[in-house]
Amino acid sequence: MLSVTNSFTNSLINFAKKNNNFVVLDADLSDDLNLKKFSNTYPKRFIQNGIAEQDMVSMAGGIARMGLIPIVNSFASFLTARGNEQIYNNATEGSKIIYISLYAGAIPAGAGKSHQSLRDISLLSNIPNFKIFQPYNPIETNQILKHCLGKSEKGNCAIRLSIGQMPNLSPKLPTKFKFKCGQGTQIIKGKDAIIFTYGQTMICEAFRVSEILKKKGVHLEIINMSSLNYFRKKWLRDKIKNFKYLFFLDDHNFNGGMSDLLISFLSENHLIEKKILKKFGFTDFPACGTHEEVLKFHKLDYISLADQIIKKLKK
Repeated sequence: MLSVTNSFTNSLINFAKKNNNFVVLDADLSDDLNLKKFSNTYPKRFIQNGIAEQDMVSMAGGIARMGLIPIVNSFASFLTARGNEQIYNNATEGSKIIYISLYAGAIPAGAGKSHQSLRDISLLSNIPNFKIFQPYNPIETNQILKHCLGKSEKGNCAIRLSIGQMPNLSPKLPTKFKFKCGQGTQIIKGKDAIIFTYGQTMICEAFRVSEILKKKGVHLEIINMSSLNYFRKKWLRDKIKNFKYLFFLDDHNFNGGMSDLLISFLSENHLIEKKILKKFGFTDFPACGTHEEVLKFHKLDYISLADQIIKKLKK
């Protein structure tokens, strides 16, 4: 199966055939995103900026003011932190820019703490009219990019992308899946508790949690919440009305991620009365190591998560 990064590049090339209105900017990551495939196909629509994120974002602002849509690519930790002032200033202009935040989250962890992006959602979510997404798999990657390029999305967007192939134990999206901004997608149906999460790392961990709980007679519903900071009230109200226990799992710092944003939205709209809530996320600097070692160290692996959820359900 294609990775989300390869799927992203293939989607860019396909959309470029019919859409002449966007250009791609890169910060020396053409190998990581396989963008050479795009630059070789559309050399006049590709700008290599080198490792200069602030300059690249400023350039994107000028391009956007001229009426084109810049698609800006870099590692999430560098793009959202180094270029944060420029990202904010661009947003104040009301022009449309799409930011591609590669290497989002803690996995893979081999490159170390400087590359593990666990605060990018919090850095971007306070910018008005700025939506953040993270696709789960190649199918959703294509649909989210199409949405961001479309006329219905007028503000700035960020798309978080994970590096690496989809795990072997990956639950599938519904057969007739169609991305809807602000709504999640049911991955696994359940009746005893519900968990909101996103991205291939955490959805696959949640899936393995559900398998453990099923053996204990507990049926956990899994929602792929790929819209990380924009939510639809009616859909959420209908989705949680029959659940007492609500869980939230972030591939981000414990504070300021999707969980906090979603819980705040639920609270503001009086949707969590008589509900029992628990969120999971990274509470320290991210560990380095293998996929399994890092998640286990932070108690975010499927075994640790299952144990914590079971304890919560027993209270």
